[in-house]
This record gives sequence, structure tokens and C-alpha cells, in this order.
Amino acid sequence: MKILIADHNPSGRNMLNRMLELDGHEVLQAGSWKEALKCFGDSQPEMAFLGQLADSNGNASAAELKALAPNRFVPVLLSTSISDHCSLARFLESGADDFIDPPYSHIIIKAKIANFERVRELYRKLEKFRSTTEQEIKLAQHMFNAVTHKRPAEPDFIHHWTLAAGHFCGDLMIFERTPDNHLHILLGDFTGHGLAAAVGALPTSDIFFAMTRKGFGIHEIAREINRKLHKLLPTGQFCAASLVSISPDAARLEIWNGGLPPVLLINGQREILHEFPSSKLPLGVVGDDGFDASSAECSLGDIHHIILYSDGLVEAQNANGKEFGGHGLASALRVSGPAGSLLDLIKNGVIEFLDGLEPHDDISLLSINLGAAC
Repeated sequence: MKILIADHNPSGRNMLNRMLELDGHEVLQAGSWKEALKCFGDSQPEMAFLGQLADSNGNASAAELKALAPNRFVPVLLSTSISDHCSLARFLESGADDFIDPPYSHIIIKAKIANFERVRELYRKLEKFRSTTEQEIKLAQHMFNAVTHKRPAEPDFIHHWTLAAGHFCGDLMIFERTPDNHLHILLGDFTGHGLAAAVGALPTSDIFFAMTRKGFGIHEIAREINRKLHKLLPTGQFCAASLVSISPDAARLEIWNGGLPPVLLINGQREILHEFPSSKLPLGVVGDDGFDASSAECSLGDIHHIILYSDGLVEAQNANGKEFGGHGLASALRVSGPAGSLLDLIKNGVIEFLDGLEPHDDISLLSINLGAAC
């Protein structure tokens, strides 16, 4: 290991130097803070022993050294005769990792170095894991972008908002029209995040777009997606989803809900007139024989908006551990605001509730303005 000794006292440096060289380490010496900074930057040591240096920044010295190697773990040990516990605590709090005090014990120094070598190995493994995870996130993001690009441009009457629990939102929101102009919409929430969600999103979107463009109904689409995901995904992986079909004149609605919160039908006074709760298993949980593809239908009549959302919205927690819940959603709808801004009302309610906190799960919210959908 390459080790830097920085101390104004030559005899102290040389004593520590001999001990380290006996154990096969490559030793660098610096007699001033200026020399220490140059040596650290030029030679990139893997560990540093930091003693008293007249021109150093005191407590901040360890942190200043570490700042020269932001992507590496370089332990800094104080070699000091300071016996004041408060002073030692300040050094450790400012960035030092440990300390040794004279007279130096070869056995103790050897044990401390071995311990930090183990920590450095853990850091290397963590960095490798981080790099692999970043690659998987980029791949998953690319896959979700590919899915998104398959759908047509989002029309004015569909408003969509997401808030990711991680690097990006893994919920799936896609829509397409049938040849006879029925509008099909799917909101899907896959178990897991990143690549785990992207693996299921690709076949789900392929089936949805292909079957919608051929004129199949949402109950047939749900069955085919379930069949595919059940074969493809391992046990415990599935997609909670709502599929909605709106007639060309926006007069009739068909809904299949498997595992998502209730689909809400809102009137012109922002009152929830009807809810379609989940009555089916999520997609991919059971095989074709046990799957219920039946859907519910209703007349839209006085309905102005349809609201779909993932469970991340109602399960969002504030700093006190309180959930936003259905009552939070209903309260957001009662806030005064311009017509046609239902999504913004709910979105603002969630953001205000979280107060800067990141949600524990991805949040997806979809609002369909039926008055503009015809």
C-alpha cells in the first residue's frame, strides 16, 4: 500500500516510516502542509498519517486531503500526542478516520492498516455495484423511453403526472385508439423498480398497442397481457393495472381494474360520483385458467373527468409518517381553482403534503377530461 506520512517532526516521520516499510508498504514523506497537498495530489496515496503541521488548516486538514480524492476512499489517521478528548473528537468529526498516539506500537499500526484495507475493499465492491446499478438504470430508462415513443402524442384532454421514488418512474402509462375510435388507456404499476419493471413493460406495451390497433376490447387485451406476464415473470413479479376504454362519443366507459386504487369518476362540481375499485388480481399473478378478464361498464352521463392513479399516491407519507390517503385526494379536489385543473389540484396537494420528501413508491396520476375527448 502507498502511504503518506505528513509531519513537521523528522524523527517521528522516520520512526513511522521504518515500521511501515517493514510491512512492505511504499512510504511518502512530507514535512509541511504544502508538501503534503502536492504529494497527495501527485502520488495518490492509499492512506495518510497526518501529524502536526504548522501551515495546516487544523481540524479541516483531513477533509481537505480527502477532497483531493473524491472518488476514492483514502483513510486519514491522525498521528498526534493530543490527549484532550474534545480536540480528538473535533478532528474525527472533521474528516479523520482514526488516530494513533506516540510512542507508536507496530502491532497496533499494522492492525489498523489491515482494518482499513478491509474497508477499502468494501468501498471498491460498493463502487463496482454502483457502476453496475447505474448501467442497469440507464438500460431500464432506455427501455421505458422506447415504450413511451410508441404511443401517439398526448392529446389535450389527457393530463399525466409522475413523481419517481428513485432515478425515474417505473409506472407505465400508455394509450391508443382502436380502428372504430374507442380510446384505450392502460396505467400499470410493476413490482420493483428500474430493470425489473422495464422487463415487464416491453411485452405489456407491445400487446396493448398491437391489439388496440386491431380493434380488440380491453378485456381481451388484459387476458393476453396476463398470459404473457405469467409466463415471463418470476413468482412475485406482476403488474397492478387499470385498463379503460372510452367510446367515441365519450358516453360509455368500460373498466378493468386489477390491483390499482379505485378509478374515480368526477362530476363538474369536482365531486366523486362513482368509484371502480380493484376487483381482479394484478396481471401476471395467475395463469389463464384462473384469470378474470370481465370488465365493468357504465354510462358517463354527468361525468366530466376520469382519474386513475397508482397506490404510490395514496401511500405517500409526510415527515410524521402520515399517509396522503384517499382523504388527501378528496381534500385536494375541494381546493378552489380554475376549471379543468383537476390534475394540478391533486399534484399540488401531494407535493405540499410531502414537503420536499421523496416518495417511498413511484407516483402516477392520470386525468381524462371527457368534455374535450369527443
